[in-house]
Amino acid sequence: MPVYQYDGRDKAGRRQNGRVEARNEAEARQLIKFMGLPADSLKGTGGISLEIKLPPAVQKFFDNRRGVSDKDLVTFTKQLSVMIDAGVSVIKALEILQEQAENPIMRRALEEVRSKVERGQELGDAMEKVPAVFDSLYCSLVRAGSTSGQLDVILKRLSNYIEKSAKLKRQLYGALFYPAIIIALAVGLTAFMLLVVVPMLAQTFIDGGKELPGLTMAVIGASEFLRENFLYIVAAMIAGGFFFKRWIQTPAGRYQWDALLLRIPLIGTLVKKISIARFASTTATLVASGIGITDVLQTSSAVLGNKVLEKGILRIREAVIQGKGMGGPMSEEAFIPQMVSSMVSIGEASGRLDTMLQKVSDFYEEEVDVAMAAVLKAIEPLLFVVIGGIVGVILIAMYLPVFDLASVG
Repeated sequence: MPVYQYDGRDKAGRRQNGRVEARNEAEARQLIKFMGLPADSLKGTGGISLEIKLPPAVQKFFDNRRGVSDKDLVTFTKQLSVMIDAGVSVIKALEILQEQAENPIMRRALEEVRSKVERGQELGDAMEKVPAVFDSLYCSLVRAGSTSGQLDVILKRLSNYIEKSAKLKRQLYGALFYPAIIIALAVGLTAFMLLVVVPMLAQTFIDGGKELPGLTMAVIGASEFLRENFLYIVAAMIAGGFFFKRWIQTPAGRYQWDALLLRIPLIGTLVKKISIARFASTTATLVASGIGITDVLQTSSAVLGNKVLEKGILRIREAVIQGKGMGGPMSEEAFIPQMVSSMVSIGEASGRLDTMLQKVSDFYEEEVDVAMAAVLKAIEPLLFVVIGGIVGVILIAMYLPVFDLASVG
């Protein structure tokens, strides 16, 4: 089917651009009209889609591996918001977005949601049947928007939240991923030297018949041990990774691992700041959408990504159920700074809790950037010192016999 490009501004003056698939130019213009864009926004003349048709089994494998990214979800949410704001019915909007969805999993999810809405289900309830794409937070906000008649407004708010949440998630993964890559390179380089470089030099020294220094003998011994037990070591590492994954999937294992992360210098501070930013942003979005505070805390606790902190938020929720409010119980949780609990108390007293929480979220998003830079600044030289130390010890050990021969000469 031909693919058409569009680029224009909607009724609110917002820039919209992308691609739509249509049978002809007239149908393409009709589609962008449903999206609230003028007909002259259509820029392309229609090109042939280059989608490669794979065998069904192969296509299903790649589809399942691909998943639905945050970018896919943000794009869908923004487009649905624009269409609802333009007066397009939910069913028609879902039909249009389903046809132009490039991600096969998203396309199938929208087909299922549209089918359930056509049979009379509410949009939020229909989305709840596809939890792999639409989580509980997403469905709760959509329900709130449908009930209040402000679905387009809440969808805009939701798309902004997803973008912020994705940024915080990338920062957390970046803080953990960068050291992991450096450590993997260090391990790989050390293994290469012990498996390839050291044996070549060691054979030369042994053939010379001269007594070798203790450090050199230790490195040669490590090399021989690694070569003789390489397959066992690899098997042990694979088994260790497998059992670690199984352990971390258990409630007790996940709790202990999350507690350990919080105790790691720098990393623990970064995790706390990211969690506070996510909690504040989520809570602000839900409160502004008119959802009850106990439901808000239940949902917000689940997005933190850390079981220790999640348990703390649930303790706050129990206190709220008992009529104590949020600010006081928050001040009793060690991981929540005094500034946050004070702003929440002010927000409760003034009736502007969502505004105060959004300010907390904005502040801690900036704090996360600073903390991330501090982590990288501290870890990078430390890791390079470790790598340099390992390589240096091996090189010194292998050159000591050469120095001895030179001094004898």
